[in-house]
Amino acid sequence: MGDLHALLETSLGPLYRVEREVRPVGECRLFIAEELAPPGAELVVKVLPATLSLAVDPVVFERELVLTADRLSGMKLVMPRTAGRAGSWVYHTRRFVEGTTLRAWINRNGELPLRQAVEILRDILTDLAAVHAAKLVHGDLKPEQVLIGNGRNLTADPGVVDAVERSLQGAARGAATAAICAPPYLAPERRDRDAPSGHNGPPADMFAVGVILHEMLTGRTPAPESEPLEEVRSLPPWLATLVRRCLAAEPEDRWEDAGAALATMPHRSGGLQRDGGDGTGGASSRPSH
Repeated sequence: MGDLHALLETSLGPLYRVEREVRPVGECRLFIAEELAPPGAELVVKVLPATLSLAVDPVVFERELVLTADRLSGMKLVMPRTAGRAGSWVYHTRRFVEGTTLRAWINRNGELPLRQAVEILRDILTDLAAVHAAKLVHGDLKPEQVLIGNGRNLTADPGVVDAVERSLQGAARGAATAAICAPPYLAPERRDRDAPSGHNGPPADMFAVGVILHEMLTGRTPAPESEPLEEVRSLPPWLATLVRRCLAAEPEDRWEDAGAALATMPHRSGGLQRDGGDGTGGASSRPSH
């Protein structure tokens, strides 16, 4: 299919120069491109897997991304910007955000201190509440899509999976989910490629929230044999309830959307102490990082 770096350089030029390739996200390769005039601004260029690229109409894909961005304009989400084709590959872009990803943080440090995990959870739910209020879903929520910077934590790439699905030409429904999404974060109803498309709704996003929260608090995704989270970490009751409901097997047993879950969180100034007010902030029973 040709040298991907050179093909992207041709497709993005003369406005951008492709600087480097960075760690992939699943089967999607990632590159950083720098704006040339004015200089300095950077883009993340995410390239779809080869088999998916061959089935995607990039014109339709970009149109769907623009429509999604319009519906979420004014929000603090990190939205896709453009899409295009580089040889046989289809890509989309978004602005580069200084910092790291939640995936990189967990890989480097393991479990998060409770207070940090709760603040990241709050920001994820705030972003998702905006998405769900716009009658959209994220569809591919995982730690790679949570960007941790010096200020507010940000959620990237909402709606990309649905945009890919709507731009597929002759590929089976569910091909984008199978090629892009990470299985541990998929709700049970989305793992069946023959399931109705309506199964990719806000409750499916909430299942991913539960998996991410479990991973933040333990350093690993939940497994069928996993102990209940409250037996692994010392948690305030509201947080134990939130994660348990997110991870419910049936969609109707989860939160209906992120706004409903966000409404149960305490104010930033409190809510981390367990009953009895031990003053520890609900810290882990193991040393925190």
